[in-house]
Amino acid sequence: MVRNYSRNYYFHHVEHRKVQQSSKRTLWASLIITLIFTIVEFVGGLVSNSLALLSDSFHMLSDVLALGLSMLAIYFASKAPTDRFTYGYLRLEVIAAFLNGLALVVISLWIFYEAIMRIIFPKPIEDGIMLVVAIIGLIVNIVLTWLLYNSLKSEDNINIQSALWHFFGDLLNSVGVIVAVVLIKLTGIQLIDPILSIVISAILLNGGYKILKNAWLILMASVPEELDVDQIISDMKKAYQVIDVHEFHLWSVTSDQYSLSAHVVLDSKSSQDAYQIINQLEHLLKSKYGLHHTTLQIEHLDLNHLDENYFEQFEQ
Repeated sequence: MVRNYSRNYYFHHVEHRKVQQSSKRTLWASLIITLIFTIVEFVGGLVSNSLALLSDSFHMLSDVLALGLSMLAIYFASKAPTDRFTYGYLRLEVIAAFLNGLALVVISLWIFYEAIMRIIFPKPIEDGIMLVVAIIGLIVNIVLTWLLYNSLKSEDNINIQSALWHFFGDLLNSVGVIVAVVLIKLTGIQLIDPILSIVISAILLNGGYKILKNAWLILMASVPEELDVDQIISDMKKAYQVIDVHEFHLWSVTSDQYSLSAHVVLDSKSSQDAYQIINQLEHLLKSKYGLHHTTLQIEHLDLNHLDENYFEQFEQ
């Protein structure tokens, strides 16, 4: 009997979407708090003439943009797959994380440049205002870091990871500014401010690089770091009637959703054996490696004309 299903029926195997209520609430709260403090810190930096405060206010502005981009990614990630986007919109959150990481790198380089210019052309600093704003910033960043860290424990999200790096950098910046104010008061050395900015720049550059690397590996469809291709293939070959596994591909759709496809050569022409072995292999991949989205094609040496010449192309 032929059954007619709706077009969406064909995307039922794995739900390629994320409904992330915890991440969404966290990002909304972080966005509002960050936007308010960005304005406060920018005004404080202008009044006090502190490069450390101004550089951090621009970093906070990048946080606002990054959080907005992450919110957009989470919204689209919750949408169901379509006949055109059969994986849904999960990759958008990876693209957003990549852009956030890129923003961190650009901002870190800008801060470094401004710090060098401030060393060459020093300016006086109003350390009183600088200290007040830095203390407020420290409290804000502690709250935001705590919110994002707790959200990450409940929902794995590469955007939350990138946002956490943004605010961890802000937290370090706030601590550094407070330390700089104290040192400037004790020593009178104004160069402490741009030197601190260079240290902050290095920290942000490191965080941006890590985010870029993780997002880039997913976008390039690389094998997830925690999975060993050789071990997986070896385990699959141990299954009953399995002679060989080839055309093997394993990649990440997003930070916590993996896909696998492979051709499995059997030493049996029985269709019943084929179904049983498929079930056995899918259970192995799901239970041992957490791979829930697998596509396995069954082949036979004779029926699929897999002679010695065929396998020689994989040995060259």
